[in-house]
Amino acid sequence: MPLKGLYTALVTPFSKEALALEDFKILIKQQVNGGVDGVIVAGTTGESPVLTEEEFITLVEIAKMEAKHMDVFVGVGSCDTKKAVEKTKIAHDLGASGFLVVTPYYNKPTQLGLVEYYSKIADSTDRPIMLYSVPSRTGIEIAIDTVSKLREKYSNIVAIKEASESCSRVEKMVKAFGNDLVVFSGNDSMTLPFMSLGAVGVVSVMSNIAAREMAHLVKLAADGNFHRALQEYQSLMPVMSKLFIETNPLPIKFLLHSKNIISSAECRSPLGRLGEKSMAELSNLIA
Repeated sequence: MPLKGLYTALVTPFSKEALALEDFKILIKQQVNGGVDGVIVAGTTGESPVLTEEEFITLVEIAKMEAKHMDVFVGVGSCDTKKAVEKTKIAHDLGASGFLVVTPYYNKPTQLGLVEYYSKIADSTDRPIMLYSVPSRTGIEIAIDTVSKLREKYSNIVAIKEASESCSRVEKMVKAFGNDLVVFSGNDSMTLPFMSLGAVGVVSVMSNIAAREMAHLVKLAADGNFHRALQEYQSLMPVMSKLFIETNPLPIKFLLHSKNIISSAECRSPLGRLGEKSMAELSNLIA
């Protein structure tokens, strides 16, 4: 079945630098009850660069137990191709439904380098792969031609998470790939614009705290009911627009903690802490 709908990029709750596993379980249960289509473990929002291998395994195991019928995709991207392949194999053996694979960060590979990187990962599993293009974090974009080459070669490369604000790029990808490779918005604020152009859903930060509302928005857009979808989108926008006032996941963890969904807003170093001005802005949203 083609991927579509709402996938929550889960935060990784911490307490005193350790995994807060009970908080993680509660968060997943809220996603189940909220009607999301899947969760993503150890992605950017889950602070993947600072997780140990043992923590990575633990999070995937718990997600598989708690997520029930939902897809559990796992973030396996790395700036080291060997590490990305190793993580993919580990998550595959743990029963991951599929994989979210960000472009390598810091070393800025060429497009030929990206083809090699994704090819080695796709060779290591037969399960679905969602490419992840986020130039603001990695410094590079997956060219549309590169996506085409990968899709022609690998049937398990089935989707792309597009974390830009380029409607033109989404329109071109939808036209180029059709249903052979589907597009997800990588930013909550672009969910409705991108779905109006043919994207099939969103990988969402917002749904950590508003799973049911985001699921409703995505369903309305998928059904072509854009008038009602716009109303839902506008009602969510005051919070959506603040989720990136500082580096993700600092704001979303603050909101989750403020709503007593997780026991701490802690993020691991070197991410830092949310500034007082941002805390005040976010507090006003939920007052």
